[in-house]
Amino acid sequence: MKEQGHWEWSNETGPRGNLREAVALFDTEENMQAAVDDLESHGFSNAAISRPVPPEEVAAAIHQPVFDTADLEDNAGVPREPVDDNNSRTGITMVAVLTPLYLLLLAGAAFAAGHGLGTWEAIVLIVGLGALGVVGAGFYVTKLVSERRARIQAEKSLGGLLLWVRTGSQEQERRALEILRRHAGRDVHLHGPPLLQ
Repeated sequence: MKEQGHWEWSNETGPRGNLREAVALFDTEENMQAAVDDLESHGFSNAAISRPVPPEEVAAAIHQPVFDTADLEDNAGVPREPVDDNNSRTGITMVAVLTPLYLLLLAGAAFAAGHGLGTWEAIVLIVGLGALGVVGAGFYVTKLVSERRARIQAEKSLGGLLLWVRTGSQEQERRALEILRRHAGRDVHLHGPPLLQ
């Protein structure tokens, strides 16, 4: 992404200062994720792609209830977060499962060694603690998945999944708009300061 000083628009501010962005709403998470993957494969940094935080956090930040996601498209006061793609979610899930499993196995082995347990006693203890770790991790992952589904459903019920893409040139604008439309983006448009003449 180009530095701001080299961007192709004036210093007149738009909704988010001297930033131009492509904006779109999506009806499904699959279409939104496909658009994000396509954007990244065409040179857009993950840091240039953002989403609003959960609706309840948005409402608290802008001090009014959210009735329609479309009302947030050009609102600079809406707090944002990076898009968590499939790879990052998979990584988080793996860490959530393996970390407690590893720690409990390690604790079991240390306890067995420190207390002089026999081989079979040590095995039973370690396997039991490992199973406990897997159950705990499974509960945590299930909770995360449930919360994510509830959030996506809440956003859909408010009108769609909102995505912003920061652009640094007219060519990036053209490409971003084309990609967002290709993946069934709705209300696709640009906002920000005017282009330099």
